[in-house]
Amino acid sequence: MPYIKTGGILPDDYGLSITVFASQATTDAPIKAGTLLKFDTSAPYTAVKCADGDAIQMVAKHDVQSPEQPLGVYLLGYKRNYKLPYSGDIAIGDSVVVDVNGGVKKAAAANGTFVAQVNSDGTVEVFE
Repeated sequence: MPYIKTGGILPDDYGLSITVFASQATTDAPIKAGTLLKFDTSAPYTAVKCADGDAIQMVAKHDVQSPEQPLGVYLLGYKRNYKLPYSGDIAIGDSVVVDVNGGVKKAAAANGTFVAQVNSDGTVEVFE
């Protein structure tokens, strides 16, 4: 019987998986599987490579060679994705708290939530 190793990291161990666009991906400099990424707050669901000292927010699942190619990633530090109504001014990258109407509004300080997209229907997509 061959030796079977138990334990180790499985893809599901990373938690939440999402699809993003890698704005820096090119045919000459593709984003490779395993690349450490962070959110690019200039566009919804967009990622860029981490620089020295950056907090890691996601890990690329596979290679992409264009900013138009969808990139599957494992999110680190987030476990859920919610679509919620919001009030006031809010932007990608903001943290949120509950507003008086039972929706959300921009938080005064970062709190572990992250707005990934602001929708035209009065909702935001939030990771927590």
